[in-house]
Amino acid sequence: MEESIQTTKKLVWFSRLLRWGLGGLFITMGILYFKDGGWPAILFGAVIAVSGFFRPRRCLEEGCEIQK
Repeated sequence: MEESIQTTKKLVWFSRLLRWGLGGLFITMGILYFKDGGWPAILFGAVIAVSGFFRPRRCLEEGCEIQK
């Protein structure tokens, strides 16, 4: 049981770091190309980065079983 909790925590942190990294990448690219209309990339990057603060629930608390 303890191993399952550690795996879940690692998965959540990997997901968060990935979202923050991708968000930062899009924001950086939007800033670099702001004069050419980079504001959508900044906005998209911000949405991705903010979504990294939400805890995923579907496959963590309820299980990943698909109802038939």
